[in-house]
Amino acid sequence: MNDRDIRILGVCRFSMLGRGDWKAYRNQPDEALEAIYLKQAQDLFAPERLEARLATFEHLTLRSLANQSDGDFRLLVASSDQMPDTYRKRLETICGDVEQVILRFLPPTHISDAIQQIAPEAGLDLPDTVQFRLDDDDCVSRDYIRRLRRHAASMWRNAHFAVSFPSIFYCITDGPTEGIYDWYSPFFSAGAAIRHSSRTIFDYGHYAIPTRLVAVTDPHFPNIVTHRGDNDTPRHAPEILRKRGMRPASRDDVRRAIERHFDYLTAEGMELCSFDRILAAA
Repeated sequence: MNDRDIRILGVCRFSMLGRGDWKAYRNQPDEALEAIYLKQAQDLFAPERLEARLATFEHLTLRSLANQSDGDFRLLVASSDQMPDTYRKRLETICGDVEQVILRFLPPTHISDAIQQIAPEAGLDLPDTVQFRLDDDDCVSRDYIRRLRRHAASMWRNAHFAVSFPSIFYCITDGPTEGIYDWYSPFFSAGAAIRHSSRTIFDYGHYAIPTRLVAVTDPHFPNIVTHRGDNDTPRHAPEILRKRGMRPASRDDVRRAIERHFDYLTAEGMELCSFDRILAAA
């Protein structure tokens, strides 16, 4: 397989209503969904949350993908058709400047069904497409796509395979454990990727992927993951962070990572992931 023939599709959910891997939907019957959607809409479309997510999506997530050293990929941004008009227009404006983006406002649906429907519309044969996922408050190295394509080409004879970039700067931006942590976490959601003949990246719990598919991890191209109080994942006590292997990142580690992997970050992005604070610390 010539690596230039490999198609890559990223998927980012932006305040999307619908089944997926969020906790609110776990083990819930179909008849419970309408009530869950109403509650989720209140949370997802709260102005404070949307302002925060538009900021991280623009200055972290989208900026990382708009500045890839290899720009040959597509990014599906899946949002909700119930999003308030003001924020819908702002999201359209933000996405309009990035040529790789396919923006869709969808009725409540499973994210996997949306991918299966939209990929062919975008000219992508999903069984021969590498899919990756990225949340709207995280970002990847500027060489993420280039490196993902290289790994995919080397494993292409496998109809099903997976790739993870497990080196993470885990940035807790508020609360008692605020700080930047180095974390090695294979198949954490940010940047996790698969190729599969019939399934999507969201058909697997991300940590279960290497138990189901041939998998490779590349520790040399880190991601930035941000966490604040309104995330789906709750805050964790310091002892839990230590148990998970998170250790405070050094200023030198952050500086080197910016120079090598995250040189696209603006002042806004640096502030949103707290990189500015660690660099300014004495």
